Amino acid sequence: MHKIPSGSIFEIQAEFCKAMGNSARLQIIHALRKHPMNVGEIAEDTGFNQPLVSRQLSTLRRVGVVQCERHGNEMIYKLTDENIGEVCDLVQKVLIAYTQRQSEAFN
Repeated sequence: MHKIPSGSIFEIQAEFCKAMGNSARLQIIHALRKHPMNVGEIAEDTGFNQPLVSRQLSTLRRVGVVQCERHGNEMIYKLTDENIGEVCDLVQKVLIAYTQRQSEAFN
């Protein structure tokens, strides 16, 4: 196993997790799993207003979750890596199992 420089990967992971710790951002990620979209399309898909979508996309870009490309006069956003969606799926599976165990403990 490779020795990781003190704190570096963990600090990056903490920033990534912080960015993923927002339900609006998670919904935007879920929308972008379908296909790349512009801000208006993301807003329509999620039901959020465009300024909110733009702010959340800025955070997601900062931590490397999404990237954008200019197509004519619009910016198209997409996930930087398909594994990001898989991370979200895995977290949901863990949470479903946790809530089921909690439910069983109280029955």
